[in-house]
Amino acid sequence: MNPYIRLFRPEMVLIGIAFLFISSMIVPGSDPLNAHMIIGAVSVALFVMGGNALNDYADSASDSVSHPSRPVPSGQIPRENALYAGCSLLMASAIIAVLLPLVSFIIVGTACALETAYELRLKRMGLAGNLTIGAVTGMTFLLGGSIAGDVARCAIPSLAVMLISVSREISSDIADAAGDIGRRTLPRSIGLRGSRIIASLVLLSAVPVSLAFPVIYDTGTLFFFAVVPYILIIETSRRILLGKNGTEPLMLISMLLLGLSFGLGSF
Repeated sequence: MNPYIRLFRPEMVLIGIAFLFISSMIVPGSDPLNAHMIIGAVSVALFVMGGNALNDYADSASDSVSHPSRPVPSGQIPRENALYAGCSLLMASAIIAVLLPLVSFIIVGTACALETAYELRLKRMGLAGNLTIGAVTGMTFLLGGSIAGDVARCAIPSLAVMLISVSREISSDIADAAGDIGRRTLPRSIGLRGSRIIASLVLLSAVPVSLAFPVIYDTGTLFFFAVVPYILIIETSRRILLGKNGTEPLMLISMLLLGLSFGLGSF
C-alpha cells in the first residue's frame, strides 16, 4: 500500500464520514444527502487525514518503538512531509467549511485548532490530551447536528461518543507506554492498573449518559437499538480491566453502533 495512503488512514476517514451522516439521522426530518452535508463530509475527510498526518509527525520518536512500521518512523515518508501534509489538510478542512452554516464553520475551526494544539502540545500532557481528542471526535456529531439544523439534539450523542473516545485514547497510551518517552501520559503518571480502571470507568459512563437522550426526547426505541452497543461496551470494559489487547477496534465499533442507535431511535 502507498505510504501516503497509510499515513492518512482511509479507514478512519470513512469512520469520520460515517459519524457525520449518522449524526444527521438524529435530527428528525433532516436530509443526509443535501449539499451542506456533502461539503461537511469533505471537510471531515480532510480533517481526519490532516490529523493523522500531524499525529505521525508528532509521534515519530515514540512510534519508532511502538509502531516502527508506520510510514514516518520506517523512513518511507520524511517527517517534514507529514508536517506539511497535516497542516495543509487541516487548513483545507477549515477553508471548505466556510461554505457551511456559521455554527458549522465555528465547530470545524475549533476542531482544527484543538487538533493542532493536541498534536503539538496537549498530547504530552496526559489526560488533558485524551480529553481533547475525545472532544474532537464528539464534535463530529455536533457538526452533523448543526448542518441538519438542531445541534442541541446531538449534544448527548456527542458526549457519549466523546467518553468512548477518551477511553480509547487512554487504552492507546497503555499499549504504547513503552515508547511514550517524554510524555506525561496517564499510564506513566499513575501506572497501568490505575489507567485501566479509569479507562474502563470512562467507557462504562457512556451508557448512563446515553440513557438521558430517550428521557429528554421521548425516544424509547433507543433501548432496542442500543442493546448490542451496550453489551459491547460492558465487555470491552471488562477486557480493559483484565489488561487484554485489541480493545481499541471494539471501541470504534461501539462508537459507530451507539451513534447509529441514536439515529435509528430518532425515527
